[in-house]
Amino acid sequence: MIPSALAASLTAICGPDGVIADADRLLVYESDALTAYRHRPGAVILPRTTGELRRTVREISRAGLPIVPRGAGTGLSGGAVALGGAIVVGTARMNRILEIDAPNRRAVLQPGVINAELSVAAAVHGLYYAPDPSSQTACTIGGNVAENSGGPHCLKYGVTSRYVTGLTIVLADGSVAELGGLGREAPGYDLVGLFVGSEGCFGIAAEIEVALLPVPEGVRTLLAIFDRIEDAGRAVSDIVGAGLLPAAMEIIDGPTIRAVEDSVFAAGYPTDAEAALVIEFDGLEAGLDAEAGRAARICRRAGAREVRSARDEAERTALWKGRKKAFGAMGRIAPDLLVQDATVPRTTLPAILRGISEIARRYNLVVANVFHAGDGNLHPNILFDRRNAEELERVERASKEIMQICVDSGGTITGEHGVGLDKKHHMPLIHGRAELDAMWGLRRVFDPRGVMNPGKVLPDGTEPDVAELAGPEPAGPAGAGAAVRDALRGVLREDQVLEGDGASEWGGGGAGAVLFPESAEEVQAIVRAAVEEGVRVLPAGNGSWLGAGGWGREADAIVSTARMNGVAHYEAADLTLTAGAGLCMADLGELAGGSGQWLPVDAPGCGRGTLGALVACGVSGPLGSRYGGVRDNVLGIEVVTGAGRILRIGGRVVKNVAGYDMVRLFTGSRGSLGVITSVSVRLFPRPAADVTLCFRGGQRGLVETARAVCTAGFPVAAVEIFGGSVGRSGSGSVGRSGSESAGRSRAAEVAGGGGMVLAVRLLGGGEEVAEARGRTVARVGREPDEVLAGGESAGFHEGRTRWEDGSPLVARLAALPDRLGDVMACAGMVAGAVGGEVAADAVRGLVRVKGRRAAGRAGAVAECVARARAEVADLGGSVVLSSGPREVGAGGGAGGLDARIKALFDPHGVLASECP
Repeated sequence: MIPSALAASLTAICGPDGVIADADRLLVYESDALTAYRHRPGAVILPRTTGELRRTVREISRAGLPIVPRGAGTGLSGGAVALGGAIVVGTARMNRILEIDAPNRRAVLQPGVINAELSVAAAVHGLYYAPDPSSQTACTIGGNVAENSGGPHCLKYGVTSRYVTGLTIVLADGSVAELGGLGREAPGYDLVGLFVGSEGCFGIAAEIEVALLPVPEGVRTLLAIFDRIEDAGRAVSDIVGAGLLPAAMEIIDGPTIRAVEDSVFAAGYPTDAEAALVIEFDGLEAGLDAEAGRAARICRRAGAREVRSARDEAERTALWKGRKKAFGAMGRIAPDLLVQDATVPRTTLPAILRGISEIARRYNLVVANVFHAGDGNLHPNILFDRRNAEELERVERASKEIMQICVDSGGTITGEHGVGLDKKHHMPLIHGRAELDAMWGLRRVFDPRGVMNPGKVLPDGTEPDVAELAGPEPAGPAGAGAAVRDALRGVLREDQVLEGDGASEWGGGGAGAVLFPESAEEVQAIVRAAVEEGVRVLPAGNGSWLGAGGWGREADAIVSTARMNGVAHYEAADLTLTAGAGLCMADLGELAGGSGQWLPVDAPGCGRGTLGALVACGVSGPLGSRYGGVRDNVLGIEVVTGAGRILRIGGRVVKNVAGYDMVRLFTGSRGSLGVITSVSVRLFPRPAADVTLCFRGGQRGLVETARAVCTAGFPVAAVEIFGGSVGRSGSGSVGRSGSESAGRSRAAEVAGGGGMVLAVRLLGGGEEVAEARGRTVARVGREPDEVLAGGESAGFHEGRTRWEDGSPLVARLAALPDRLGDVMACAGMVAGAVGGEVAADAVRGLVRVKGRRAAGRAGAVAECVARARAEVADLGGSVVLSSGPREVGAGGGAGGLDARIKALFDPHGVLASECP
């Protein structure tokens, strides 16, 4: 029970029906869907609005009581269990969709909205919400945000964090923070990405902004039947290795099949089969039959005895039925179920499945597998009777062994269910002391008193004190670069240090020395020496992006990762690559291209940049709207923080929610938190067809045309508008093929005719691209002035990544996409003041300006940019400078959370990069 005074205050805020305190009604809230953990809360509070939520949290915080956020209670990690009589703050009554903004393909909603109901509401606009946890008919979006939940279609579309674009959160003290927002490129760390998956430990989401997608025009669903589950796992890797990317691939094993067929959910699967593989493709109708046919042939070669294909929606529902109803049928096997949730590299599935079978045999247990095979996200379900103490002990031992073999294969302990209470003791399997310390530190940033969902995620007894997080104090007053070099004698060779004029000119950084470490341990030695000597160092790749990201970057020494450029791991069938941060993007493209794959990022500057610098800058190009931005495709990193600690976070699997998402935090941090030394990324099959349609015209007409194409509902990879001379600036060599050089030359001809150009890029299979081309022409109302295909198209866009190179001023102006015309008008004003050019990403509503006349005109430029900022702010957008005179300013600055995060990872200010 809670104090009567507090109960009265909360009743006044939420009403009598919003406060549950009697013992019988509290029984409902003793556990989440993982019923193994049961703890009765002190009370349950159910606010309806952001204001009520804010006041509720403030009152409970003032009383010094812990808070457990809760959505629908469908979680499977014990994350919503109230330990020690904590007060549950439920968001189930905050269930309103506040806005569906169809032109900008976004929705704003309260956290209690049921996942599936959002897609139902959006369907009248031809849109839907992509993340689809198996419990989507019951789970809430707020709960999905807390857990970063996945689902069957994450294989193609990605997890929840990709679709959450903005948040209004209530912190532990009752204060409110606004994070992110579509159409805003405000500087700062990716706090939206960090908050998603924080499991209620940082605060409570009060309003959520999400991105919506057009409903796919066509769907093809297959069911392949196998006599060996290992063959089904092999088929999954073979399909991806062949260059196909289905929307979903799900495996149901023999015990699960038999349980389903013995229940009211019978789906017609053969009960003598040992595995069924559901495969689904979606997109334009054109080309779907060919993709499904290829997948069916691959399954047969892998050992499938039968492959069925759905002819209509009724048959599609029937093929999915066994997968969708599997958990509901488990009760026929045993009274209790322990749901595991590990993710492994896709290619290890056959070996891991054999290992799980062996563990089940040794412990005399029934383990039923039903899982997201395309992601390698396993759900080994251990069936047992908790009334049998001896069997329960065997379950616990078997569960630990299953976790261990998954981790040993390069996997992680949870892909979508979260850590919660259930798996926190497994966290040391994948995180060392440094990583756990960093997570404890982040928890304190958001919740200094530790009242939000205590006892979850992080293992008991591992919380460090403040001094441990800060590391050693500097030995004395600020020194010089020479002091660092002296401290590193015996660590770096002579050829790893560049001094004198060469150092001051390297990358335009102007530092006294450039250091070239060749391992994370050498970077660590450099940072620790800098701390001891009180000097500042500046992280860099090959120096091509040193001018990006703001000012205040003066340093005694530059730390370049250019020599850390080896490829540690590349498995084409897993679509993952791990390499040193110094790997050039051109070399990465060449390596992946040999297997018909690519990393579809096209950020300005990445043509000459390194992988680590790409991640540090975190800026995405137009392809981000189709494939996700840089933040969405970085799976893991190794980084040396400003405190001199090596952190190895994330991994090389595509679904990983084991702890707070520090990968997203460091992505886009621009070297202000640490030096990135290694990166793991997700790759994609290279599309068979690449076509760019170019239309010339005036600005107003092209903006209207671009918006018409963007909202048409068929898939486009990029829609850009740029000035006539833009194409000519992409003439530098970024690749090694003649076709790419030819593409850049042809693009220069196209863009050199004066006026402006609209470029619509189409990617996919041959039939799909041909269909999309016809629809684009119909939407525009005329044939394109020029068509670039194959190497010409690829070369043109790769050349465009050099558009900003060497520009003394680069500004990014952003607002919601339907305000593109207004933003371009503001961009034109800035371009006129700096002798610049304009390039617009029409899908995202982002306009870039590069200028040639920033030097010597700082005052005039600052005045013009300030005016543009005010006008774009009135549109609900932002203006951020990637480079320019100090007087202009980057556009914003570190807020309270940003500043505390900077202090956590760089407590002594040794990194010259400021908060982005």
